[in-house]
Amino acid sequence: MRRPGPLAQMTMALVTMTLSIVLLADLFLGILPDRAAQLRESRGKVSKSLAVQAAVLLQSNETTVLENTLREVVRRIEDVRSVGVRRAEGSLVAEAGGHAQHWKPLTDGRSVSDEVVVPLHSQGVRWGAVEIAFRPDDRSLFRQWLDAPMVRLLLFLTLAGSIAFAMYMRRALQHLDPASAIPDRVQRAFDVMAEGVAVLDARARVMLTNKAFRALQPEGEPVRIGQTLSSVRWLVDGVPGDVAAHPWMRAMAERQNTSGDSLQVTLDRGASATGERSAEATAYRQLVVNCAPIIDNGARVRGCLVTFDDVTALHKANTARHQAMDEIWKSREEIHRKNEELQRLATRDPLTGTLNRRAFMEAVQPLFAAASRGESSIGFLLLDIDHFKGVNDSYGHAIGDRVIQEVARKMQQSARGADLVCRYGGEEFCMVVAGIDRRGLAAFAERLRRRVETESGPSVREIEGLRVTVSIGIEIFAGGMGSVESLIDHADQALYRAKRAGRNRVVSFIPGSAELTEQLS
Repeated sequence: MRRPGPLAQMTMALVTMTLSIVLLADLFLGILPDRAAQLRESRGKVSKSLAVQAAVLLQSNETTVLENTLREVVRRIEDVRSVGVRRAEGSLVAEAGGHAQHWKPLTDGRSVSDEVVVPLHSQGVRWGAVEIAFRPDDRSLFRQWLDAPMVRLLLFLTLAGSIAFAMYMRRALQHLDPASAIPDRVQRAFDVMAEGVAVLDARARVMLTNKAFRALQPEGEPVRIGQTLSSVRWLVDGVPGDVAAHPWMRAMAERQNTSGDSLQVTLDRGASATGERSAEATAYRQLVVNCAPIIDNGARVRGCLVTFDDVTALHKANTARHQAMDEIWKSREEIHRKNEELQRLATRDPLTGTLNRRAFMEAVQPLFAAASRGESSIGFLLLDIDHFKGVNDSYGHAIGDRVIQEVARKMQQSARGADLVCRYGGEEFCMVVAGIDRRGLAAFAERLRRRVETESGPSVREIEGLRVTVSIGIEIFAGGMGSVESLIDHADQALYRAKRAGRNRVVSFIPGSAELTEQLS
């Protein structure tokens, strides 16, 4: 059976002492009334008063009034069962309440608690008597004992005293300073520790704190000895709302150490004169909480040792480092974006988004070198917009730019992943198609020409019915070509031939031919 706690033991001791004092006071001073004596006294008074009235009425020979009086007594006084006035020889003069039935004659002439006889005398001679039969006490012995004033008083003192003393002692114990029972050398040993320390009892009430703990919130509400640690508002703002989840409660419940719980304490340094809280007033401390349950030899948890390690400086340094790293990454991303933008500006034509001439010549060199080694084949395509000067003269340079953009878009849409598209100059474009032979290049160029003819004009919606066509010269890489420029020159010769042949066609350069070119469309 579990032994009662200190609070219960002290409460029971105080209640026992109070009951003992009351019993001693009644024993020596008689402070509590005797219920039986009170009953006899009250019945005696009623009997004497009734006897006086009966004697007066008998002397006046008012028998009828006497009977009425007796009936009123039985009706009004609940404790009276029956009343009778009897002569000395035994005859009833008057009665009420069925007195003849309830009355049991006294053999010895004495009065008992339930039957009272008051003698009546006339000229010094006994004339008769007034007989009163009271209702007997039909309660059980336990009920009679329970209704006794002494018992009721003791039961009330036991119940009320237990509640009152328990509340008083609980409150008193919270304000008692157990530090007086702790040797000064123990308190000094805790005070020299750099970490904040709080020693708790089995109910998580603070029994001891050191100087470092009290310095965690120097201007906040001080922690009272006997106060539960989970009720310290400035301390538990950063821990879960469920008290059972607090680190020290978990340590005692699980009977094992806990460590590494993070806790942020906001420093309360008051507000400014304007009512606004400064940055210093809203400063904080970052704490790491470690808890170790205190277990006695009987494997019972008697308390908990809680330490608070202030890692605010380290936390702020880490925060600043993370912020600096974020800024560096943002700067790197911005630099990368700017570099990509500069790269695009340096390599792309601003009007069409295709490669410019310099970037094209750099990009085509690896393809040309691979083709020279026989690893792949490449075809070169040179395209010129037919009668482009007439478009500018008739509709303006804005429409001319739109035509250039639409032709470039069709070339980019027709290009494959490894193909290169370049605005070579003005209305002239060039394109490198990788991994293709002469026949395939010719078919590719013809599809492109038809697509431009059917789609580019209608795409320029500003001018209804605009017709856009292109002339294309093509050349495939052949062994013995010394440079990219030679490949471009052959394609240019084919393009020139296409223009002379009437435009809107594809012409291929044929080496060794008298005309140097072959018309394909």
